Parts: sequence; C-alpha cells; structure tokens
Amino acid sequence: MTKITTRRLCSAVLSLLIASSPMLGVAQEISSSDANASVNAAAVGLSKASLQVGGRYFISADALNVRSSNSTTASNIVGKLSINDEVEIYDLLNEATPLVQIKIIKSASVKADAAAELFVSKDYLSAKQLQTAASKYFVIQNVATEKTRVYERCTESPSCAHKLVMETEMVVGRPEEGTKTDPHAFKTWLGHARISEWIKFYQDGQGHYPHWYKAGQDLKTIPGPITDGMSKLVSSRKWMVDDAQGNSTIYGAFGWYAAKITPADEINGMNYQWMHGTMGWGKDGAAAIELTRGFFMNMFSNPGSAGCTRLENRAIAYLRSILVPGTDIYRVYARESTREAEVITGIFKKKTTPLPRYAHNFEKPMVWNYILLTDGAQRSGGLSADAKNIIDKAIPVIDGQNVIERGTYDVDQYPNANELNYGRSAASGKSGDRYKIDSGWEKDAAKTNFTGYFLVDEGRFIDYKHPDRTRTKGVIRVSGLADFRDSVPEFLATSGKHNPPKIVYRTENESDTTRRGGNN
Repeated sequence: MTKITTRRLCSAVLSLLIASSPMLGVAQEISSSDANASVNAAAVGLSKASLQVGGRYFISADALNVRSSNSTTASNIVGKLSINDEVEIYDLLNEATPLVQIKIIKSASVKADAAAELFVSKDYLSAKQLQTAASKYFVIQNVATEKTRVYERCTESPSCAHKLVMETEMVVGRPEEGTKTDPHAFKTWLGHARISEWIKFYQDGQGHYPHWYKAGQDLKTIPGPITDGMSKLVSSRKWMVDDAQGNSTIYGAFGWYAAKITPADEINGMNYQWMHGTMGWGKDGAAAIELTRGFFMNMFSNPGSAGCTRLENRAIAYLRSILVPGTDIYRVYARESTREAEVITGIFKKKTTPLPRYAHNFEKPMVWNYILLTDGAQRSGGLSADAKNIIDKAIPVIDGQNVIERGTYDVDQYPNANELNYGRSAASGKSGDRYKIDSGWEKDAAKTNFTGYFLVDEGRFIDYKHPDRTRTKGVIRVSGLADFRDSVPEFLATSGKHNPPKIVYRTENESDTTRRGGNN
C-alpha cells in the first residue's frame, strides 16, 4: 500500500453512502433534502404560510445544512445545526425556494456570525423542542494513548463517577505525513460529536476502498485471515488490492461496521472522521491494529488511519450492538490517571491488588458472542452481530448461505491508565503522546502541552483542557459541538486527589529517529 493511495481514507471528500434501509427511525442521508433525519425526528414539513417572521423554531434533524446564500449548492454550506438548536426566522423568502433566512439564537455547533446571511430548509423547523433522552452510554477516545473507552452514564447525582464498560485499542490519524499544503492533514481532530448512524460493510463514495463484504458477494472472494499464515505481515498483503482505476488500495478498510458522526463537516464538525473497523477477520483479533504499529510495516508503507479512529472488527461489532445513534463521542488528548490506586507488591513474584471498584473485572473480561451475517449489508442500521439478539429474534442463521463468521470477543472492562513513556516510539501505542506534543525531556517537564488529567476509572476529567493549537504548531485541531471546545461538560468534570502513573522521560542515548519509530 502506497502513501499516496492511503491518503484518501476518511478524507473530507468522502461522499456519503445512500443507505437502502426503509426504516424511518434510523438516521440516514436524505439525498433529496438538506439534512440528516435523526432517530427522534423526521422532516416536519411546515408550510411557509404557517411560519412567522420573528418566530423562533427548533431544529428537528441531526445535521441541518446552514447556507450563506439562498441556494442549495455544495459551495455555500457554512455549518450544520443539530437537534433542538434554536433559530429565529428573519425572512420567509418566496415560495419557489424551500429555504428561509434565519438568525441563530442557540447552537452548540454553528456560530451566529458564521456568515453575513444564514439560510436553512424550512422542512426541519419545529415549533416545539424534541424530547431526546441521553444515551445510556458515552464514548471517550484518547488520541494521545490511542484508546477507546465506553462508559455507562451515572445519573444518580450531577457529580457521580461513571462506570467503564469497555476499553480497547484504536488507531488514530497518522502524523507521519500530510499534504503539500497541510502537514497535519491526516491527524484526528479533538472535540464532541454524536453517532448519526451505523453502516454495515461501508465503502467510501468513490469506491476506492471496497466493502468488506458486498450483498450477494461470494464469501470465498474475501481475503483470508491475517493470522492464518506463517507471518502476519505477509498475510496482510492479501488485503492489498487494486481498485476499479487500477490503484493500490486496502480491501475492506472500513471493516464490518462504520459509525458516522455529526456534526461531520470540516468547518464546525469533525472533518468526516468516522469510527470504524478494519481489514481482517474476527479471528484475527487485534492483529490488524498491531500491524500498523510495527517497525517493518511502517518502513515500506504507512497503513495508519487518515483521521478516522479505527478499531478491530470484533470491537466495532460490539460497539454497534450497544451504541445507538445519538451516542456522544468525546475525543481528547490527555494524560491518564485513576481515582483509586492499584497496588503492586513483591519483587520476584509480583502481586497486584486491583482497583477496588473494578476488582471483579480484573483479568476477567466479559465474553460477548457474535454471529456475523450477510443480512443488512450496505444498509444504514444494518443488522448487528450480537448473537443473543439474532437468536431472540429468530433470524435465520444458515451456514453456507448467510453466515460469515461466528466467535467470541473478550470485552475488557477493567480500566488501565496508560503512562507517559517518552522512551517508547510514538507509533507503538505505548508512549501516551501519539502526536509528540512534548519534547519528552525531563528538563522540559514544566513546558508540557498537556493540561489536566483523564480519570479512566470514572470517565471524568480533572482540570482538563485540549492542547493549544498554536503552542503545538498546528498539530492539535479542536472542533465539533461547542460544549467541549473551551470547557468540559459538567457531568464529565471532577476534582480531588488521584493517582497518575509515573512519567518515563527520554534518556540521553535516545535519538529522535528511535522515538519516531523510524517513520519519518
């Protein structure tokens, strides 16, 4: 795989797949309208005669285009409003256009002065706020440590600790290269977004990265597991194929499931950086993730993400089964810590006394059973792989026909705070500073660009701020919903004593090449 071809993965020019699902309750791209309908909303379709100049209305879609002129072209979109954002009608315009001119009263994603004049479709204006319940779970992705964690939201009080239900490895946007105009083009942006929809076996709109499986496809044409051969590196080459234009590419790069997010655009959104699976089979486990961190793989090609966050296929399939559209995703760049202390004793035979709150999860993962079927391929909200759900609903499971793979996934439910280890390669997933925003020398400790800590056992932050874009020379980019750009939402904030791991600084005999992992 060449560097040139991988640049297209997760870029802002990915066109959205038009889903074939007939379900009105699933968020999907509405090609004939100006918005993504949400789980809790569809087009209201108010007539202009029923609207009033000076009247205030609420948005009834996950992502409603805001335009700078009275025209439905791609070039005048300046942002996307979200459900229950509030606007005031300034001008109804004429009946020939579906647009109305508005002023923004309240929005977490679009500024009131995004353009001199602002226009939206009348079809997604509601006189009443929509009743939307917070998802049971939320996701925190730490770009610095390349970890995805899912928490069950605590609602007992405004200041209670949340419960970790999953921790897993991920690959973030690669920092080793960029474009001629932007050396940071493929880095993962930080901020708050929400899942807008799940696509099963997604393919980018340009068809450069083929579906992992396409409806009606002969299963024998899917490349074999990475772990079946003598060498994972050699076996992974089977997943390098040519696209329709004859260019080298990765087969099934988006994996089993892809979670699209909103706001998604590159102006006030998250630069179309989805959360998705990867190449390889479930039986490969994290092999496809580990390969991207290997020294030899990166010598010859850079298989890292171009901004999306990529998980192994079993992990993304599990997330698809528990995370509904509307689930919050927070992307951060943080040092990690724990509220409780894990005690390790002994010299020759070490003994670990685990975190008290999670002692029952220590070295005891939850086992999740999956059955990946062909059903729902290329559909928005396509059938999940949860075996219990499939069995409970009596969905036909026929080997040789619709069964792709069966297996189990050990869901890690024990929180592990990653140390800052500047002696590790940034690409190893072990340094805690993937984008090298600090020098790593102890003499520069006071100059750190990290602010505050993320408590992995509580899903909360102490004095956290995103690293500054200017101080990090453009490395860090923050966007998305306004509540997590310059502040931390109240339910994610905490204070008090905690137990961060000891920092391991660089040594005098370490070169910059060693720390980079030989990638630059």
